[in-house]
Amino acid sequence: MTKKKQKKEPEEPHPQNLVIFKSKVDKKQDKFTFETIDQEDKIKLAYDFQPHGGHYRYSIQLNNESLAPITSVKIKIDYSKSFTLTRSYPPTIYIPEPIDEKKMLKLNIEFDELNERSSKQINLHFTPIALGDKGEIKTVITYVTTKDFVRALNTNPIEIMLDEITIIPKIIPSTYIREFSQKQGMKRAIKSIGIGKLEEYDTELYFNLLEQVFIRNHLQLITKDPAKKVLWYFGSDLESKEDVLVIGQIIANKIEIIVISTNHHILISFLTLFTHEFKEHLLIREIVSSPEQIYELECKYCGAILPYFPNKGEEIACKNCNFEQMLW
Repeated sequence: MTKKKQKKEPEEPHPQNLVIFKSKVDKKQDKFTFETIDQEDKIKLAYDFQPHGGHYRYSIQLNNESLAPITSVKIKIDYSKSFTLTRSYPPTIYIPEPIDEKKMLKLNIEFDELNERSSKQINLHFTPIALGDKGEIKTVITYVTTKDFVRALNTNPIEIMLDEITIIPKIIPSTYIREFSQKQGMKRAIKSIGIGKLEEYDTELYFNLLEQVFIRNHLQLITKDPAKKVLWYFGSDLESKEDVLVIGQIIANKIEIIVISTNHHILISFLTLFTHEFKEHLLIREIVSSPEQIYELECKYCGAILPYFPNKGEEIACKNCNFEQMLW
């Protein structure tokens, strides 16, 4: 995989000059006043866990408000196996493979130094694997102060319950589709999938499979266009009463599921359910021989949906950030 025409990342703030001591000249004799660097309570940790597109984004920001750098920064993140790490930002930070520890997975991220009066933020994007699981994520950060003391900062564990949803069909006129999707506060998420097989791409097969997944989950068919391979379905979650518009389409050798709703958590639950079932059908019907033949078409750099599913060995450029990547 190569990187070309890559957008420049925001530069880290330039480190200020470290004040070691101040010199004061007395007429009678030279005197030196040494400034003590106090880092206690000046290294702060902020974190956030919010839905973002079809994922959950976990943001960690470490702020050094002191007048000296901290060193040997180690970030340990524990998260439940009900999530999979999809991507990280900035992509220049090395993210190792997670370590399997019983019911949790552990990530260890390290960097040498955080300069004075500066901060570093890391965004990790997690995708739910299935519904009905209780998830948790927590972080411990250790660092060494200028006085060679080891200090630690902890986050409170964040618990996430990925509730199963009960879909009930809801009839709406096809003319209402546009009005619903453009309502104020409406959110949208998309899952785009490519099938890594050398055989000829069977659009009719994947279109019919999408339709079966939607019907099986009690969605109401609003309209469909067999020629353009587009489906429109509508439904509500029985518990939250949230309405959801679901669109399935086959386009540019991609299988896409688009969900639209005002509730972002419900939106991710719907998308997780349909994507999981679609992949299961591919495996059960032996359309693919392993999950490794199913590719999620998100840019590895910025997360935008790629414009098409490329041929084997072909590089594809993201239209959002111009990052070129090879998928298979």
